[in-house]
Amino acid sequence: MANEPIDIGELIQFFSKKIRSLLKVLGGFLILGIVVILLTRDHYESNLKFVAESGNSGGNLMSQLGGISGLNLGSFDSQNSSQLSPSLYNEIIYSYPFLWKLSQKMILVNGGEMKLGSFVENNRRPSLKSLIKGYTIGLPSKIFGEKPEPLNLDMVVSDSSVFSSRELVPLFNEFKNMITLESDQSTGAITLVAESLNPEVSAQMAVHLYQLLSDYVVEYKTEKAMQNLNFVESQFEEAKRSFYESQEKLYTFRDRNQHLNMSAWRADEERLQAEYNLANNLYNNLAVQRDQAKLKVQEDIPQLTVINPPVVSYQTSKPNIPLILAVCIFLGLMTGFALILFLYLKEYIFKNG
Repeated sequence: MANEPIDIGELIQFFSKKIRSLLKVLGGFLILGIVVILLTRDHYESNLKFVAESGNSGGNLMSQLGGISGLNLGSFDSQNSSQLSPSLYNEIIYSYPFLWKLSQKMILVNGGEMKLGSFVENNRRPSLKSLIKGYTIGLPSKIFGEKPEPLNLDMVVSDSSVFSSRELVPLFNEFKNMITLESDQSTGAITLVAESLNPEVSAQMAVHLYQLLSDYVVEYKTEKAMQNLNFVESQFEEAKRSFYESQEKLYTFRDRNQHLNMSAWRADEERLQAEYNLANNLYNNLAVQRDQAKLKVQEDIPQLTVINPPVVSYQTSKPNIPLILAVCIFLGLMTGFALILFLYLKEYIFKNG
């Protein structure tokens, strides 16, 4: 009958008869997992953990100096300094200018020195998409065309032109697969993870990552304060020159006319004295502003403190054999049960159709 319900006992009996099919499917997935393990090259990780704190000692120092000198040095608001979000750190380490500078770093490999980018490029495997394209529409050029030139990492590339260097994109994509950044919201700690085919290279890459990231963060946080400092410095030097000139004019005038007592002489002296006072006040004010600007730069420099330096670990991070086998067993069981259930429903519909 078409509306006859499914007999659970009959379903279990059908499954027991098809257990060999289930084992075949499971075995197929296990073989697939073993192939993946054998084809995956050994990778090694190295971690560097640090905490980033915004510098805030500058504001306290300016207040202390202001109290000693009787001057108000609080015009630079220290509360504007804030920590960078972890998402911004990710944007930095995955940016093309950052990856280009990372590729230029020198590393020690097997007793020799080479650029990190050269090591990555020499060990980079082409993607599946590029392989398919290379052996289909690109096959004639492989056979009859010229051999492609190796990637030139000695060329001079500016931050603005690195985006137009298409030949560097595969290298940058490989770097993106090798580096990750993890953040702990509870502690504020940030972990840089570097992974490569060589455990020593992974540790060196983690160090270069941290150094480059520190430079980028310091430059980002102090850029505005440095611009202000450079401007104040130029104005200070100009005021200093003007002050010395007015001082020299006043003292020279007095030395030459010290025995005269005429109204014209006094008028010239008062004019020179006024110019001197004005230049002196400007010079002193700019000197204070210059000290403020210097302290502001120091205040804005973030404090990056390493709490767990990278170590050379010879324990492989890839392939993750337990995970691969567990996934293959799970997929094999699910696929096997689904196949047996499909066969049962097909037979059930045929009998009761």
